[in-house]
Formats: sequence, structure tokens, C-alpha cells
Amino acid sequence: MNVKLSDLIAALPEEAGSEDGLQEIFGDLALRPVPVGSLHRLWTVGELSTQIALAYLALWLRQWFADADRRQQQLMDTNLRVALKTIHRLGYLRGAMTKLGQTLGNLPEILPDQLVSTLDSLHAEAPPMHFSLLREMVRNELGRDPEEVFDSFEKDAFAAASIGQVHHARLKSSERVAVKIQYPGIARTIDADFRNLGALLFPTRLGQGWESLKAQFEEIHRMLKLEVDYQQEAENMRRARALFLPEEGIVVPQVYADYSTKRVLTTEYISGLHLQDFLATNPSQTLRNDFGTKMYVAWFRMYWAHISYADPHSGNYVFLHDGRLGLLDFGCVQHFGAEERELVRLTDRFADSLDGFPDFLRRAAGATDTDLADAEYMAAMTASVEWLLEPLRQEGPFDFGDATHLQRGIDCTSRLILKRYTRSHPMFVYFNRSVFGLKALLLRLRAQVDVHAVFSQERPTG
Repeated sequence: MNVKLSDLIAALPEEAGSEDGLQEIFGDLALRPVPVGSLHRLWTVGELSTQIALAYLALWLRQWFADADRRQQQLMDTNLRVALKTIHRLGYLRGAMTKLGQTLGNLPEILPDQLVSTLDSLHAEAPPMHFSLLREMVRNELGRDPEEVFDSFEKDAFAAASIGQVHHARLKSSERVAVKIQYPGIARTIDADFRNLGALLFPTRLGQGWESLKAQFEEIHRMLKLEVDYQQEAENMRRARALFLPEEGIVVPQVYADYSTKRVLTTEYISGLHLQDFLATNPSQTLRNDFGTKMYVAWFRMYWAHISYADPHSGNYVFLHDGRLGLLDFGCVQHFGAEERELVRLTDRFADSLDGFPDFLRRAAGATDTDLADAEYMAAMTASVEWLLEPLRQEGPFDFGDATHLQRGIDCTSRLILKRYTRSHPMFVYFNRSVFGLKALLLRLRAQVDVHAVFSQERPTG
């Protein structure tokens, strides 16, 4: 990682625009296959870390000699350049590393605007791969070239993300469909990244929280492995689609099983706008609220059907022109077994009061008698749950456009991590991710949602 500061500054001009920068990056990555070797991937991540550190060192040096206005401009330029560099390297790695960038791109008001707005493109506009690198995958999965399987097939992807990319096609029966094709070798990259992460976590094995951390680590690995199984995703979509009535305005695409395999997934194409494009239309507050309410209805409906929509982000929602909400990408869906269903039941009780909270902490967080007698521990855990429940305890619309709510959640989580109060049942890794993801989306949407009413409507009886 022999990177000179002067080379970094020269390589990324201060006035680079995000649109031009992204197009250049996408062009560079189109013909690059996914790197699958553990050492290669670890080296690439280390190189990115070094370049980011040098970029902000360069900013610090520059700002010694600049006035206030110039310092602000330099900060915005550096944030943009760092975001573009991050997209370039994570887009090259794809898989779990791209998902990390997607997570960072879903933190409005927490990270700088230039970072968030640019990294957010990784949700649905990640660097696509040239179809020449995917043709063999399609042929192996469907038995023939796509031009033979479909009445028409567009080789240029219209959407791309961490695991695969999506192409327009039309069936022989004339239905317009979306064909998601998995990147070759992507399953191997997940194992490679987790081998690297496992090595980095080795020093924590001597800590008292290792067993819980190990279980959480294994749950993330398990869920990512499920995401590369498109047959499982197809089943998730069928189950979710059956939960919603047409008049509810929540749409899950139909799966075409005859054109789907473990690595190719063909579904109904839903035409609409993703979040950033929808917001660019300057929608009314009423429309924002309606869509925000549908997001919560969908989240609760699936949660209580024990198929939690565990990765709500801007690339997974489509805002249709007729007011319906489309749900896409069901790879990251957490299924609740008997143990998880009991934890769901216990968690739901706290909507009314925190009675029984210590017993819940024993079962959900492995809390000991010492923990429960620790006032600081109890205060931190209580604050985290109170923040989680705040929207549904308020009668009437809750204003998710108030950024202080999400910031308090980040602060609560930071305190738990700093104090090492991180022991929990593995299910809460993705439960917490889904809660933060949904609230971050609603912040960007500036939606006001009567969560209490939605909760009361969707909560199972008995």
C-alpha cells in the first residue's frame, strides 16, 4: 500500500462532480470480475483505509491556510472524493463489502451529506458488471442463452447491488420481467470476507462476551449465505406476497419459477421511482405520510408473520405513480423459529409497559444477576428500548423528519458498544438493523406516521 499523499490529491481533483465520477468508476469496474481470494480482498480494504486516512490528513493540512468559506468547500470536496473512492473499491469487492457501504449510505444526518448521497447509490445503482462476464452464469442456470429463453433481453443492467444485477426482459407470453443474475463467485467472497473478519476478531476470544459475539458473527454469516440462494429468496417473496391484499397498496412482485434457479431470479417488473428520484419530485407531505405508513404496515405485517424484512433501505422500495408501494429484494429475510417467536412475544409486551424487563434481559441479552444489579447497565438498556418504542407509544403521527430521534438512537447504541453491553440473542443483530434502516428511510422521506395506530391495527390478537 505504497500511496503518496501527493498522488492521492492529484488523482482526485477538488472539483470532481459525483455524477461524472460515478460514471467513470462504473466504466472501470464493468469488466472486472469479482475478486474471491481472502488476501486480495483484505489488501483492497486495507488500501482503501489508508487512502481515506490520507485524504483527511491532506484536508487537515490544507485548512491551515484557508478562510472559513474555503475550509467548508474543502471539507465538502474531500467528503465527495472519499465517497467516490469508497464506491470504487467496495464496488470492486461487491458482496459483503458493498453491503457495508450501503449501510453507511443509509445514515442521513449522521454522516456528511456528500458521503450519504453518493454511497446511497450502492443500494440500486452499484457498478454493474458487463454482461459478457455473466452470460455463462445464465447459460449454466437456465440451460440456454437469455436471447433464447426470453422473447427479448436487455444486456445492459438497469439496477445493480451487492450480490447481483437486474436486467429488463420480456417473456414469450409478453409479460415484462426483471431478471436478477448473481455475480459469478460472489458466494465465495462471503466466506473469504468472514475468514478475514474472523482473524481480526481473534483477540476478542479471551473476553467474557466472546460466545455472544461469536453467535452474532455466525448469524450474519448465515444470513449472507442465504442471500446468495435465489430459490430461498423466491420462497420469501411468495410468502410475503400472500400477506397483502390488492386494496392495501403494497406490492410484492410475482415470481416466475420456470425462469428462476439458485442463481437467477425472474420476477414481475414493477415500474416506479426509488427514494432519491421520488424526493426529487417534491412530493406533498400527505404523500410522504401515506408511503411512510405503508412502509410501517409492511414491516409489522411481515414481522408478525415471522419473516422479518431485515434490510429496509432505499434500493428495496419503489414508489409507484398510483400511490402504491413496491417491495423489492427479499434475500435478507430473517425467519423466526420457536425461540425467536417467544422473544418477539416478550418484546411486544413492552409497547404497554416495561414490566418484566429484567427477565427479558436474562433471556434476550444473557444478563446476569450482577448485570441486573448494575444501575448503569440497566439505565443504558432501558434507554435503548425506550428509544425503540418511542414512535409507537405516541398517540397520533410521529414526526420522523426530526433528525434528533435517529441521533438519539445512534447515541444509545454507541453507549452500549463503548460499555461493552453487547451480549444479545443473534436475532437482534438483524432486528436492530431493520429498525435503524426503517427509521433512517423515514427520516429521509420526512414522513409523519401514526405508528401507534399501525401497531394496534397489525398486532395479533390473543
